[in-house]
Amino acid sequence: MTTPPIQFSCPVLLEATPRETETLTLTLHGLSTKSTLRRLFADIPQLTRLACRRPELYAMAWEDLGLALYETPHLTSLHLTHCGLSDVDLLDILQGCPLELCELNLNRNRLKFEFPQLLARLEYFTNLQ
Repeated sequence: MTTPPIQFSCPVLLEATPRETETLTLTLHGLSTKSTLRRLFADIPQLTRLACRRPELYAMAWEDLGLALYETPHLTSLHLTHCGLSDVDLLDILQGCPLELCELNLNRNRLKFEFPQLLARLEYFTNLQ
């Protein structure tokens, strides 16, 4: 049985996240440490779909999200809309994504796809649409 999508604005009450969560939407702001995301993702091992947004007023260390994504071995769908991402930011995020990633939505970002390392990393995801 598929669980309904869960929506949170960070900071997140980790205890409030059901372990069987498969779809998660996060508005990224106010994160105190990268360990918050890592703990959140480690506590929901069935996560397959993740959507993130970042309000313009909040800075985000995208490398922290990339490191936290190592905890999501079943992630197949990642939506990063309205995040203000640059090529380097996206590369930092993709470092932690499993090779099974097949859906990547990047609407409304500052991406130019001119960074050679980013293009090389995207080639790893053979099922990517």
